[in-house]
Amino acid sequence: MSKEFLHELLDIDGRLSLTLITMVKKPGQLTHEFNQGKRVKYTPPLRLYLAISILFFIIFSSIYQVYAPERPLTDSMISYYSKAMFLLFPIFALIVQLFFRQSFYIGNLVFSMHLHSIVYIILMFIAPLEALEQEHQIFLLLQLPLTLYLVWYIFKAFKTVYQDSWLKTIVKASVIYMVYMSILGLVFDVLMKNFF
Repeated sequence: MSKEFLHELLDIDGRLSLTLITMVKKPGQLTHEFNQGKRVKYTPPLRLYLAISILFFIIFSSIYQVYAPERPLTDSMISYYSKAMFLLFPIFALIVQLFFRQSFYIGNLVFSMHLHSIVYIILMFIAPLEALEQEHQIFLLLQLPLTLYLVWYIFKAFKTVYQDSWLKTIVKASVIYMVYMSILGLVFDVLMKNFF
């Protein structure tokens, strides 16, 4: 049963590997091709987001339980966090819509799913390094290239999808990031107060 569910969720037929390779190597290309109608060869955005987000929260909760056992994450907490993020990525798309008025919301929604997916993937590598940084400083240094890659990725993805100049892209993406992170912080602050 679980194997069938995983197969259905990931759509393991070759499209997933192509989707992941394209997403990692070519920021914004998945969304760009989706907007161009080239969708058949890739895993659908929502399915991709769900699969990666589920994997992320499983890994994150496991790491948290090992390195912060005094404040364990319960299944209900993980459920709340994942549901909160599921509700927040459409809000990110709405914020993007406000800054790129000529774009279409469905395209922004797809972009949001793709961008959140790559952030989850990178955080899956950063999280264990962050947990181990107290053991040795090398784990802190190893986070740097991943963080720089993420920053570059976000700007490059915005540039690819919305075709603005680099200056406008950097300014708009930075403001969108700050607004979204403020909303994210408020939501997670409420969740934290409810659980702790």
